[in-house]
Amino acid sequence: MFAAAAALATLAATAAEERWFEMRLGGIPSGYVHEVVEADDAAAVRTTVESAFVVNRLGASVELAEREVSIEDREGRLVSLHVETRTSKDSTVVDVAVRPGELVITTGAGGRSYQRVLPETRPLLGPEGIRRQTERWLADPSEPLHYATFVAELGAAATATRRINAAVETPGGGGADRAVVEVVDGAAEPSQLRLDAQGRVVEESEQSPFGLMVLTPSTAAARAAALPRAAGPDDPDLLVHANIRLPQPTAIERLRLRIDLRRPEVGWPDLEGPGQRIIERSASHVVLEVTRPSVGADSVAEPATDDPLTAANFILQSDHPDVVALARQLQRPGLGRYAQARLLQDWVATHMQFDPGLALVPASEAVRDRRGTCVGYAVLLATLARSLGIPTRLVMGYVYAANVFGGHAWVEIRVADRWIPLDAAIYSPGPADAARIAVVRHSAELGAASGAREMLRLFGNASIRIEGYSLHGTWVTVPGGARPYTIDGDEYRNPWLGLSVRKPAGFTFVATDAFYPDATVVGLRGPRGGQIRVEQRSAAGPQTALPSLLEGGGYRRQPGTRWIDGRAALRGAADGGAALVIGDGSDFWLLEARGVDALAALDAVAASVRLRHPRN
Repeated sequence: MFAAAAALATLAATAAEERWFEMRLGGIPSGYVHEVVEADDAAAVRTTVESAFVVNRLGASVELAEREVSIEDREGRLVSLHVETRTSKDSTVVDVAVRPGELVITTGAGGRSYQRVLPETRPLLGPEGIRRQTERWLADPSEPLHYATFVAELGAAATATRRINAAVETPGGGGADRAVVEVVDGAAEPSQLRLDAQGRVVEESEQSPFGLMVLTPSTAAARAAALPRAAGPDDPDLLVHANIRLPQPTAIERLRLRIDLRRPEVGWPDLEGPGQRIIERSASHVVLEVTRPSVGADSVAEPATDDPLTAANFILQSDHPDVVALARQLQRPGLGRYAQARLLQDWVATHMQFDPGLALVPASEAVRDRRGTCVGYAVLLATLARSLGIPTRLVMGYVYAANVFGGHAWVEIRVADRWIPLDAAIYSPGPADAARIAVVRHSAELGAASGAREMLRLFGNASIRIEGYSLHGTWVTVPGGARPYTIDGDEYRNPWLGLSVRKPAGFTFVATDAFYPDATVVGLRGPRGGQIRVEQRSAAGPQTALPSLLEGGGYRRQPGTRWIDGRAALRGAADGGAALVIGDGSDFWLLEARGVDALAALDAVAASVRLRHPRN
């Protein structure tokens, strides 16, 4: 919410006043903003803005909360800003002190703090200063209004520009509000504001990765109405559906993608970088080729000195005592950088637990609780590597998983003069697969704001089409308009997975278009309601094997090994259910049956499975 600090806290500071806003995401009540403005005897103004909103992702509700306290002088100039952000269990803190010619920014989390000093010669306004300038400008808005302030969501000072869009009538006939477009340097999208004659924001809307975000006046009831929000279907725009399913995605060696922007006016992030090159571009589309790197010769594991990519910050807390202790425990003298980083990758993949209810997790929390989303995995892996002197950075972008491209985080380590991607969350033993798009690389110095502008250019704005891929040295072209699968009578065929399945008499095919986090490729429903699901799985870590997949699903392994289309398969049983798991390169195929008719038909379905990877 880029305009929260700069545009929402704009009440006249004649006395303590407060306002409430309801926040809607994609038309659904999802959060609130509460602001209180107070003036002291010296005419200094203190503005407190508390906001929280909930998004649904991966079947869980994630609450993101923030509290900003700004102090400005009698001239409306910003003196200081204190921001507390909670995206997981622990909060992160940013304190900004405005001094002549510079900003002193202190960040902290997990009991540790870090400081940096940035040059800044522009006069920065606080919320009341912005309101006053806006009020004067509205008397004659023939030219745009420009002002500078500190934008917490960007982690930096920025210039904002307001332009009149159109005059609108105030509901109830109380005068004319003004419709204004605000553009903040560094933000990917403009905000649409409705201002009253005193320069206060009445309404605001802007595009976000979660859909259209709209703020409208409300009361304290907005807090209770929006929070807590029950988990439900994922909010819009978080996932981009793929045109085909990829076989063995964690083994993809090369991938060619066409990316189209729905709103090309927001511009493109820089997609060129290690392992990525643009082979075609226009204002509204690019064709991108991603290549999985080879490792080459490893370098000695001597710690890098004075390298900013080994430095600690309030997210990558490589100097935190718990991180240092674990890194030393995992250190193996004599290993090269890559070999040591691979050991760390395996440890993180094995010991972290995926928790979709957490967003950005600082390293102090990740090492303590060992829970998080892909961001938590990446933060812990990068922090451990930095603690051992291995230059490391975070990568944010898209990854392919179960029929979609979704937002993801992984790391890159520097070995000699090469950057090698490693992923502990969507695991592959070694360099990360090519079924991903790196959008921004950073060191998390700005916390949740790191890389936000570049990510917002694509999130909620892009369609992605796979044009071809390479697996085990074979290139497969995907023609435009290619069908993702076909159903011909009793047979389901997916030419890209090389999968075909026949249904028994009386069964029907269902769930043919499921997507992440549902791993179902095709389902079958029996005449008495029983169901069989065919799922495509990948290794979750270095210890993933056929028995672990059965046991993880609550199945008791049955003796013996079966062979399905020339591939080893194990059978498991549970109360009211049965399963078969088939090994297929880096893929695992899980066939689960529930219900009397499904249990009886499971063996027939399994015997019909054919896996023939495409060649062209």
